[in-house]
Amino acid sequence: MKRYLMLWLMLILSLSAFAQRKALIIGNSGFDKYQISTSLNDAQLAADAFTAMDYQVNLYKDQNYQQMIDALETFKNSLTKNDVAVFYYAGYTMQESGKNYLIPYSSKDSKPDDAAKLSVDVVLEAISRAHRSFMILESRQMGKPFPKSLCAKDKGLAAIERLRPNQGFAMASAPGKELKQQGEKYSIFSYTLFNKMTSAMIDFPELMSESSEAVKTYTEGKQIPHWQSTLDAPFSFWEQTQGLKFKFRLPTYRVLEGGGSYNF
Repeated sequence: MKRYLMLWLMLILSLSAFAQRKALIIGNSGFDKYQISTSLNDAQLAADAFTAMDYQVNLYKDQNYQQMIDALETFKNSLTKNDVAVFYYAGYTMQESGKNYLIPYSSKDSKPDDAAKLSVDVVLEAISRAHRSFMILESRQMGKPFPKSLCAKDKGLAAIERLRPNQGFAMASAPGKELKQQGEKYSIFSYTLFNKMTSAMIDFPELMSESSEAVKTYTEGKQIPHWQSTLDAPFSFWEQTQGLKFKFRLPTYRVLEGGGSYNF
């Protein structure tokens, strides 16, 4: 009996050794002539934060449709059933009849493919290959200036109809609410989230509730982040027993209007 117990413990330890924490981060700065000044900085901020928390980070900037598909496929194939997976996206998004999409990058000198867009549901399905998976969207909507071929009647993003088991989802604004560009270098939602995430070992629901409340207070109710979860156990992105690979410090946050600094 003792022998079998030892074998069982060795198996559990070996499985834990192969469990890894991985993050795919994409920042797209614009579509055609429409640009977002904060997306690439937000993506870099996310990469720095997850690297500090000892995640294997894959960072991509200004990715067209095929590049986004390739990055997602490569990330998906790297995941195992023991891993923790995080997908972070900063850039333009859109909603069509309750379905959310990520808009690929295209420069003002290239011809954008109005039909090419990546479904949020496809991403959620891909990362669900891991034991626990999370999607974080720091997204912006174009509003009226957006090309007619991509313009939908629906505003903002929709809540997710069905998350897979052990998934978390978060986005910078409430369902159906358009989020315009805000900030000169960084977005308030990502700035707040990564500050709290790297400061203490905090359970996902508490992390998102505190971050949402902080953003709501700072914007005087104009922006209220949204989150959902199907996690079956407490989860913290940062485990204090492991410590940080390096000291993570956030830059000073300066808003677009007023020019004041924002520090927690």
